[in-house]
Amino acid sequence: MNITGIIAEYNPFHNGHNYQLTTAKKETNADYLIIILSGNFVQRGAPALIDKYTRTKMALLQGASLVIELPALWSTASAEYFAGAGVCLLDQLGCVNTLCYGCETPPDDAASSRVYQTLLSYLQQETPPYKKYLADGLKTGSSYALARQNALLSLLPDTDQAMALEILKNPNNILALEYEKALAHTSSPIRSHPVLRQGNGYHCAQLAASFASATAIRRFLASRPSCRGTLRQQEPLRHAMPSAALRLLFAYEQHYPFLYENDCSQMLHYCLLSHAAAGFGDYADCSPDLSNRIVRHLEAYTGYSDFCMLLKSRHLAYTRISRMLMHILLDIRKSDYTLWRSRSYLPYARILGFRKDARSLLTYLKKQTSIPLLSNPADAKKLLSGTDSDTFFQKQLFADAVYQALVLEKSGTKMKHELREQIVIV
Repeated sequence: MNITGIIAEYNPFHNGHNYQLTTAKKETNADYLIIILSGNFVQRGAPALIDKYTRTKMALLQGASLVIELPALWSTASAEYFAGAGVCLLDQLGCVNTLCYGCETPPDDAASSRVYQTLLSYLQQETPPYKKYLADGLKTGSSYALARQNALLSLLPDTDQAMALEILKNPNNILALEYEKALAHTSSPIRSHPVLRQGNGYHCAQLAASFASATAIRRFLASRPSCRGTLRQQEPLRHAMPSAALRLLFAYEQHYPFLYENDCSQMLHYCLLSHAAAGFGDYADCSPDLSNRIVRHLEAYTGYSDFCMLLKSRHLAYTRISRMLMHILLDIRKSDYTLWRSRSYLPYARILGFRKDARSLLTYLKKQTSIPLLSNPADAKKLLSGTDSDTFFQKQLFADAVYQALVLEKSGTKMKHELREQIVIV
């Protein structure tokens, strides 16, 4: 049985994702595709536009065989931890042959492959010269990402710097390096298979393309007038999303609102006010200096994105701050990272959905996996009760409850409780 895995957010599912699924299955000759999907919160520090079950159904309708959740602890983490958790989860399933990922600069020739390998070597080994250049960059006030980029460039010969800069300036390339690093760190037998990203860049906000980015789709949806869900409103997205995914997107909107980072504003403000006296240094991604900065500027709080901009500085990128604020909202601590990284990131695999024609994959997976499979969240009580794994699961339930509370606050509509949700089968 030949199985390929993909780690994704699908926020929402668009033509670029469909291209990757189709290409991955064809080029790796996969019998089945397993998707590790971010749950209700995503890596840039925001709630997902639509819930994880709808995004699961989108993926299954477009050819995914099985969808497994990447919990909030790791789906909201930096690239290193996001990739590490996804790779470890695929590895613990015990049946995945290939990890397929998208990138802007594929290592498809000798020059690019050599530069990728050199960068990967420095990131894995963290040699004294690399650490010195990195520390020097941080001392000058550069953000971590910029300091790391400059440190790596400083170690490369002039002939490789242009290619290295091309690799390091693109977000999917950075994730590609982290996936490769995680595969090497776990000594996983899983092979890697890059696929060239099609169309507009990750951050491009232009919608007029067959391969528009998820950013562009979200911005279009956020900017629409109040009359929503009509055929006229859907028209600009018809060329950017598969028809089945587009139907699901607007069917979802008939019941629940789309969520954006500023929908967290009121709840986050309460969390910040409640914990200001104790400070925020225990939360993931929050340094003592950043904690003090939050407390000093709390009087000026007006909303989630505005507060991110207020805290932003030369050495603190917007996304780092946004993730950190999301960690406060979801009660994700540095101690959680330390504990679960030491235990291979995840104590179970939560199945969100599967295709009926992939039942044999489930049977095979149950025999191969080294961690419990949860096909029904209610099963967690008897499978995980009295263990640290149950603590992990309860933290995930808390994140899902926060998402549902955001939906309720925005629309007055109550979602089904997580423990009563049914697995998606198509």
